[in-house]
Amino acid sequence: MRRYALLAAILGLPCLAQQLAAPPPRLDADAVEYYAHLRSLYFDGDLDFANEFEHFGILDRGDKRQPTATGHRRTIFSVGPALIWMPFYAVGDGVARLAGNVEDGYSPYHIRAVTLASLLYGLAGLLLVFRVLLRLFPPSPSFWATLLLLYGTFLYWYVVGEPVMSHSGSFFFSALALALFVDGGERLSPGRGALLGLTIGVAATVRWQNGVLLLLPAARLLPRVARAPRGAIGVGLLTLACFALGTLPQLLAWKAIFGSYLLADPPHGADFLRLDHPYLLETFFSSRHGLLYWTPILWLGFLGYAPLLLRRTRLALTLLAPIAIMSYVNVCSGDWWAGGSFSNRRFDSLLPLLALGLGAVLTRVQEWVARRPALPIAAAGAALTLWNVLFMTQYGRNRIPRDDTVSFAQVAENGADLLSEWAGTPLAWPANWVYAWRHDLPPQKYDLMVGSYLFYRQNNLGGVIDLGDARVDPGLLGEGWSGRRPCAPGAAAVCRGLRGTARLFAPLDVPRDLAVSVRASGEGTLRVSVNGHPLGALPLAREMGSFRLRAPRALWRRELNEIALTPTAGAEVLVDGLVFER
Repeated sequence: MRRYALLAAILGLPCLAQQLAAPPPRLDADAVEYYAHLRSLYFDGDLDFANEFEHFGILDRGDKRQPTATGHRRTIFSVGPALIWMPFYAVGDGVARLAGNVEDGYSPYHIRAVTLASLLYGLAGLLLVFRVLLRLFPPSPSFWATLLLLYGTFLYWYVVGEPVMSHSGSFFFSALALALFVDGGERLSPGRGALLGLTIGVAATVRWQNGVLLLLPAARLLPRVARAPRGAIGVGLLTLACFALGTLPQLLAWKAIFGSYLLADPPHGADFLRLDHPYLLETFFSSRHGLLYWTPILWLGFLGYAPLLLRRTRLALTLLAPIAIMSYVNVCSGDWWAGGSFSNRRFDSLLPLLALGLGAVLTRVQEWVARRPALPIAAAGAALTLWNVLFMTQYGRNRIPRDDTVSFAQVAENGADLLSEWAGTPLAWPANWVYAWRHDLPPQKYDLMVGSYLFYRQNNLGGVIDLGDARVDPGLLGEGWSGRRPCAPGAAAVCRGLRGTARLFAPLDVPRDLAVSVRASGEGTLRVSVNGHPLGALPLAREMGSFRLRAPRALWRRELNEIALTPTAGAEVLVDGLVFER
């Protein structure tokens, strides 16, 4: 008990202090709709969000303007977070009334109550994970794995920085399901099956993909079907019945909002989940919220299943199934980068499962260090040697003063730039090496090129690659371009010149028929090709002009498409930009 109390203090007190030191968070984006569920259920007793959306200024937004078939306002978010926050919200409402500061459910007291709820759910989930780890590993690796799960992943941000979201609650119920599963041993009793089914059902109302956790009780029951079919099927039906009971609030919410208990497609739209269209490398390695790019400690969570397979084979194989399936669902999501996420928040319910891999790695490291005490010295020595090599290279290239002061920030930035130049960003290994081989580009280009799209979903390029925009380079440009300069003497428009054949890359989510307009000036002709296929030759003039070519779908491919511009030999050509039209 003392061990749990100490861990709770180390985990909880810094989070609580940071929450209380900051003002209540301003609600925006996803938090608005989760909070709208809560406020509407508590004060209005319904799921008609018109007044909540009007309060937050989104009632006239395109996706909210048109009522659904039941006269409600559309939402793509789950009802579960509102339900698990409700008791805390009720206490916050009571405190607000005593303080005379009700504000119809929007007061700082109400919002603070929700943030505290997320903190407590996160802390409880961490203690449950610690309990599971102690069953499998020594106390020290279990302690550090739990600590790293909070402070080394995106969980801390969604417990403290953006707590009015679903992620802390999702993490808690996943941790509870894992604890119930592991504590039950190899046999799933009716009582534990019922608890596990109910827990996973509630988890699925918090985040729908948590239904995948039903694979845990299934793994216990399936081997028993051949030996004792009646008992196994009975426990299975009981587990499913309790799962259905747990999901009932979401089914009732969909019925109220959309007029149907079950939806044929996700509320996001029929094309949101593309199970035949995975963004595997992007989801894990892109600088646009790639899970392992932003949260590299989770490398150990995944890789740790190798030693865990040797230590606890059956358990590891069982847990790998939901890890693989839920990861696949996430990489097939329409916005695989998870909107304005910190890291890739959609992996929240996998954190408890990945904690076991992390614990396995830390246990193995502890054993190695016990047998090889020089190992930490060698690791520290290698890191310091690399730092020294990077420092010397900066000095030799005159990137730092040879006889003056220099800031640590400048030295660190130069060192990171050199390391990226030599081998690409370590956070994106090995995806950036694959990318460099595939496109004949330096691996460092990966960071700014992968994750951008001409048309796809939010923050796309709007079909325009503006050569005068400083953000385009080094984002989408290959070799063959000169620096930015005015398109004509005294002109405000900015162009780039060609140095022989120049390449740029057009990112698409799916191949499609496109019209490509090139705005350029110069002498002779400008030949244009797409992915090595000639598209046409444009006759240039000294005055800037726009030239339009059609490019059928067959020429394009998913993700990056290479467009080559080749001028007449020796001709001076300036390019203002390219416009792509669907």
